Amino acid sequence: MNKASQLQSSLLARITATLLVALSLSCQFSGTAAAQDISGQQLLRQAALDELHHAYAKEPGRVEIEVATLDARLQVPICQEPLQTSVNRPSTNGGRVTVRVECLDSSPWSRYVAASVRLYQDIAVASRALPRGSIIGPGDVILKEQDISTLRGQVIKDPGVAVGQSVRRSVTADTALSLDLLEAPVLVKRGDMVVLIAERGSIAIRETGTALQAGEAGRQIPVRNNSSDRVVQAVVTGAGEVKVIF
Repeated sequence: MNKASQLQSSLLARITATLLVALSLSCQFSGTAAAQDISGQQLLRQAALDELHHAYAKEPGRVEIEVATLDARLQVPICQEPLQTSVNRPSTNGGRVTVRVECLDSSPWSRYVAASVRLYQDIAVASRALPRGSIIGPGDVILKEQDISTLRGQVIKDPGVAVGQSVRRSVTADTALSLDLLEAPVLVKRGDMVVLIAERGSIAIRETGTALQAGEAGRQIPVRNNSSDRVVQAVVTGAGEVKVIF
């Protein structure tokens, strides 16, 4: 091999070595950046999960929290300060929620993380099918674990609250009972003959009357006194019973 060939081979070897070093550094940099992205996403999701566990820690029953998978393309820088978190419009019944995660270091940023919260609690449910207008008795309601995050209205956790109420619509067995599903039962219907009670001090007078309007317990309705034919205002106090208002 002549001197020119040796020089060319040496130069080629140096160029190849330089390229290999550059390629190695490039791979290391890319790998580090990818690791930081994954680590940043993991920290972001963990911060959101911790915030939700804290937010629902005092709720009775079982809590299941699922944080949504983040877009792999989402860039999440490593924060140099502890991440700040808050739940946007939290619901005591759980469901779909969003957590705001903030970084307040020298390069501040914020991200929103979606999650699903399921709350399993013992609530009042119908023990059997109930037709519309049925008055709930003690045997018509039981406690049963339900995922309340899927339910509408204010659930009932004390069966006693439902007893004595009537259902606004027909329900099947195991239907969760909520306050908006129940109403005070109508104790007096329009046209019913009722006992008309007038009290003054220790004296009570009972007469018969005719209800001119339907009413539930505590409602004020007009009643015609069958003896005097006079219409008076009275409060429904029981089934077929009203008390005159003076």
